[in-house]
Amino acid sequence: MEKTVRILGIALISITMICALVSLTGCGAGSGGGSESGEAANQAASDSAAPAFDLSQIDWTVESGIIDGYRVVVFGYTNNTDYEVVDFDLRFKVKNDVTDDQLEQYSELKKKAKEMEHDIGEITFQAMTSKCVAPGASIDGQPCGLDGTIEYYTDFDSYEVFEPDMMTAVLSDGKKLYSAYYDFRSGKTTVDDDVLDAYTWPDSELAKAVPKPDVKYLAISYDDEDSLHASAYGVSRDKCSEYIDACKVAGFDQNIDDSDENYGASGTRYFSADNGNGITLDIDYYPSDDEMYISLDREEK
Repeated sequence: MEKTVRILGIALISITMICALVSLTGCGAGSGGGSESGEAANQAASDSAAPAFDLSQIDWTVESGIIDGYRVVVFGYTNNTDYEVVDFDLRFKVKNDVTDDQLEQYSELKKKAKEMEHDIGEITFQAMTSKCVAPGASIDGQPCGLDGTIEYYTDFDSYEVFEPDMMTAVLSDGKKLYSAYYDFRSGKTTVDDDVLDAYTWPDSELAKAVPKPDVKYLAISYDDEDSLHASAYGVSRDKCSEYIDACKVAGFDQNIDDSDENYGASGTRYFSADNGNGITLDIDYYPSDDEMYISLDREEK
């Protein structure tokens, strides 16, 4: 049995953050400007400075659970920080004292190592979710993925051969997104100096073709004259439906393809339509992570 789930999360925010920084640094800095411009730059740097997070405050658990009628390895955590966790990624590796002979006893690990064509001792698994978790709140029953794939990790007995390696989290004060990393080897948290706005929406002609999304967290992963790709986090299914309805009112009511009728109230949703002016809209919604992906593409002339 191979049951798959959507496991996305932190990579997209990280890529977006890198792209934003490349754009900023690519502008360059003048050699003049005087003391006023220097003071303004210092103030801007101070305003964007990342807080001192301690990810060891996040209490996590891994256990056996049931998802869609299958017994799988699930995880959960309690956010004991003072900031909302927008994205969470906990990676596990095989313990140093575990031998290949011991690993060979677990058929799922053996099968996956063969599929991935690497040594069984290099097997990993990840606990990853993009559900937003407020300070003091908890989340549980989230599926773990084995060896970097989107398959459910099913053999909880083999969990004993693993140990936590690295925890990565994107946290927010409501205005900014900060990336932090916890190394279980050193017991230290490192906070990335790079900071991204919690909400970004361009003022381009393409962006104006649809309503501005009314969400708390929005990151742009691609933006040019002919394409716009954005990711929204912490989005309920009702909020997604409201946005799709607003896009229909805005003119995206032709050649509609809507999977909502097939998957019902609990499943993923895919919506596609065009506006008759050469622009196609695609919206993907994943309730497992409260994520909504918006893609606008202009037809090639």
